[in-house]
Amino acid sequence: MNYPTVKRTALKIFIGFLGLTALIAIVSVLAGNFGDTQWKILATTFTISMASICSMSGIVFIEKKRQVMLGCIGIVSAIVSALLVIVMLWGHMGNDDILFKCLLTLIVLAIAFALGFLLMLPELDAGQRWFQTLTSVCICLLALQIIVAIWWEIQADVYYRILAVMAIIIGLQTLLLPMLMKLRKGDVPLTEQLLLVKVEHDLYRDLNGKTYRLIAVENAHTDHRDEVMPTDHDGS
Repeated sequence: MNYPTVKRTALKIFIGFLGLTALIAIVSVLAGNFGDTQWKILATTFTISMASICSMSGIVFIEKKRQVMLGCIGIVSAIVSALLVIVMLWGHMGNDDILFKCLLTLIVLAIAFALGFLLMLPELDAGQRWFQTLTSVCICLLALQIIVAIWWEIQADVYYRILAVMAIIIGLQTLLLPMLMKLRKGDVPLTEQLLLVKVEHDLYRDLNGKTYRLIAVENAHTDHRDEVMPTDHDGS
């Protein structure tokens, strides 16, 4: 699959529907006619825009991290939840409690995957990558807490206090990640190697045909190294 092409397509869809949402809102406000149909159209275009954002994060995650299965789960969650929202907006699904809980679960999963993907994308130093792993674990725990609350309809006040604390921790981790990126030292640069083949005497030639003159240089520590200087030879 050509992930860069898919990513560009998702981005174009997001921009298009975001512009359409703004256009519908402007026309409805100016016309003074903001009824049920306009609200449904706005909700539909907004839903597709959000699904495009979540899908793009999954596509970029697959492209950068090469974890296809995990990325596809996030993408499918976003697409299916968006389709269900649109069906419930325009259809007559009735008061199906199970379907509504399934929809909320998919929305939570889509948002959790998208946030997790975005926070895993930045490259940190090897000693800092534990922070991204911890953030992913916290996001999973928060998503699980929300899903449990949805299906079991928990009413305990202490449960939601713990849920709020976890959400605050994730918010803090999201803010700290850019700071860790600023502190990143980067990988140690690799030693550059130059392969030379002896032509004659002190003349050598590299793989591109460029000719060098090799001169021994003595440094302050009496170590002898070879200094390579390019010559004016054309290598012919």
